[in-house]
Amino acid sequence: MNVVDLGLERTRYAVIDETIESRWRRVTSMQHDTVAIVTPRDQITFADLEVRADAIARELDIRGPHGSCPVAVDLEPTAESVVSLLATLISGRPLVMIDPQLPDARREHILATSGAVALHTVLGEAAAAEFRFGNALEPLSSDPAMIAFTSGTSGAPKGVVLSHSMCLNKADELAAAIDLRPDDHIGNLLPVSFGAGITALIMGLMNGVTVYCWDPRVDGTSNLDHWLRRNAITTAHCAPSFLRAWTVAEPTDRRDSSDNTLRVVVTYGEAAHGRDYQQHRDHGFSDVTYVNWMATTETGVVAYNAFPPGSAFPSGIVPAGRARDGKDVQIVDLEGNPLPDGEVGEIHIISSDLADGYHGDPERTAQRFTPIAGGVSRYRTGDRGCIDAQGELQLKGRLDDAVKIRGYLVEPTEVDASLRAISGVVDVAVIVRTENDDPVLCAYIVSNPHRIALSPAEVRRELSQRLPGWMVPRHIIMLTSIPRNERGKIDRAALPAPAPVATTTAAPTLETITEFRIAIIWSKIIGLESLDRDDDFFALGGDSLAAAEMLTAVRAAVLVTVTGAQFATATTIRELAALVDAMLWNKKRDEGRASDLVPLTTEGSRTPLFLITGAGAPALSFLAMTQAMSGNRPVYALQAHGMESRGLPDRTISKMADRYMREIRKVRQHGPYVLGGYSHGGFVALEIASRLHDEGETVERVVILDTHLRENMIAPNPDAVLEAQGPETTSPEPVLNARARTSRKSVLGIWFRYQFAGVLQFDTSMQWYLFYHRGLASLRNYVPCPYRGAVTVIRGEDNRQSAADWSAVATGHVTFEDILGSHEDILRAPYAVATGEAVERALA
Repeated sequence: MNVVDLGLERTRYAVIDETIESRWRRVTSMQHDTVAIVTPRDQITFADLEVRADAIARELDIRGPHGSCPVAVDLEPTAESVVSLLATLISGRPLVMIDPQLPDARREHILATSGAVALHTVLGEAAAAEFRFGNALEPLSSDPAMIAFTSGTSGAPKGVVLSHSMCLNKADELAAAIDLRPDDHIGNLLPVSFGAGITALIMGLMNGVTVYCWDPRVDGTSNLDHWLRRNAITTAHCAPSFLRAWTVAEPTDRRDSSDNTLRVVVTYGEAAHGRDYQQHRDHGFSDVTYVNWMATTETGVVAYNAFPPGSAFPSGIVPAGRARDGKDVQIVDLEGNPLPDGEVGEIHIISSDLADGYHGDPERTAQRFTPIAGGVSRYRTGDRGCIDAQGELQLKGRLDDAVKIRGYLVEPTEVDASLRAISGVVDVAVIVRTENDDPVLCAYIVSNPHRIALSPAEVRRELSQRLPGWMVPRHIIMLTSIPRNERGKIDRAALPAPAPVATTTAAPTLETITEFRIAIIWSKIIGLESLDRDDDFFALGGDSLAAAEMLTAVRAAVLVTVTGAQFATATTIRELAALVDAMLWNKKRDEGRASDLVPLTTEGSRTPLFLITGAGAPALSFLAMTQAMSGNRPVYALQAHGMESRGLPDRTISKMADRYMREIRKVRQHGPYVLGGYSHGGFVALEIASRLHDEGETVERVVILDTHLRENMIAPNPDAVLEAQGPETTSPEPVLNARARTSRKSVLGIWFRYQFAGVLQFDTSMQWYLFYHRGLASLRNYVPCPYRGAVTVIRGEDNRQSAADWSAVATGHVTFEDILGSHEDILRAPYAVATGEAVERALA
């Protein structure tokens, strides 16, 4: 690449008196055959880009709208779109960027508000349009170059008017911050229609540096590492949320950075956390400088914070950094009075290089922009922040985000930062909702998909060790991903509402001593200080593991054994306390008896669904999935005999089927039947279905939940000989603790417990472990009878056994549905929701 010397001074701030076209002509006079834009789909050189952009610009001059009417361009993630974008800019007409993923209503709003004419309309009607002599424009540097519409998270999108000068200033400020070099390869990992995305693009084009565009919404993360290395990317520009996804997608075994060309990563648009940078650095990027870029569409860069290789990252949210040249940052109170360092207030920016206001909205412009003197104006950001002891700007969220919880002012950003510090959490959104006229915090969390999903109870307990009780969110909702709008910002409207809360008063309504004792136990396990007697254990984030821990604590506290099966029908504090009191009154201490058949829901008119648990799993393990279903059919769970109360366990699939058929017929003497089974329970469900079918009963469908066929059950593969030399297709057993060493005494102890499992009752974890291995033992010599009825196999992410594999076990109509989540996670939040929906579709 030729060195492009544009004579730019990058050490001091100065407003540029130049248009985009004049800068572009200087660049193209030096860069001809150099590649300008590369996408995963196409590429274009500077010379071709100039020729093709000029052709479109001429069409706009002679056939386009009169005067400086804005022109809207649909920005697909292609080099072709950059041609249209650049043509509009050099024609002198304000550019309105239209993201292809915009909802129709928002697209129409932007077109109506801006008054823009779509470029494809102008070009499509060019042949029929009359020539408009004198229609060419010669803009000044202060004239509008584009109308950039913000995300509209606090209302309808606003059209920010940006001059040619400001667009170039934004690009050159970024170039100076990262020390842009002629041989750099810019990795623009942002949609071009984003504010930061267009800035990174203009930075490259206006400095003669190749820009490699990767739209994360279209191209994802799976091939990103290979693409970056193949193209020798040196500077990467992305949102913090994408950096986290990129880190998770990186090979976990690669720590060698010898083939890494990346030298700078810049993040934009939302708060970055020190942990985000550290985790990315640990994945083979030890030589990278990380830059936290704080800017707004209206102001350009306000501050940035750079962390060279080897420097330590701060814990929590990364400070925005010091104000840049040409930007004066002030923190003011509600009356506009300046506040001393350390105090939190609204952030105001004073500069001569601000946007020209909001297109067609003088009232909003007057509210936000105030001219001072000499071309300098003040902009009210609506963000809260402070200047810390080091003189760095700290962001504290939006003005309208802070809320009082139980009399204490709570910053959702602080809760967000503490949640992100929990191991296994990869993304977070914290918002305020209103319940019973009181504000409550709701946290939405995404777990690392490569680990067993966190439960809300686990998150809450961990958070309780970091924050005071009033800062722990009332609702913790696990999601597979945080919904984001077309501009990459968190889409608050798309965040699911928490389950309705039964309580109707602000104060807790615990009444009896037993309710108070149970509430204390729940508080420790779930991590909530304030509980109501009608709070539901599972609605508060408890799962089957937390329930087992809670029931053990209840037994220790009140000397009553409540089984999981009994708890399934008494999941609120009021109901559980009433059950305990009844057991005490009737002197049934330690006499809780668990039925093998547990009703999870008895409502609904459709055919009941009977679900068989996996080996060692309790009936409660199905509850999260069941709660995600429509509720229009009764659901019953069948669990191993002897697991929750004394009883001799069944040692074979045949014996289990015998027992479960007797239990099913207590509820439903004759068909039709609907059966399901998770993991090991899938084999039992198929065995029962075969027997019912042989007896002449109707079985509508069998739903198999991520059952993995054993090797002896898979139908012979005619290509098996050829595949024998290929990679191993079965996963090895996981090593839970490579350093563990078992003694002869411990082995004998487990062997003894295994022999008497069911007859004797052990602690919950041991009981589950013993029955898990009893379930595995029941499959050793089991040969399933082929089932001829309808079967749906719902597969988790690590199960790809095909129809051919299942053909020896299920000979009827077999359908498959793949869902997110590992084998262990599909019955746990948040994946259980998708599992429940998949079951509903199978039974529709």
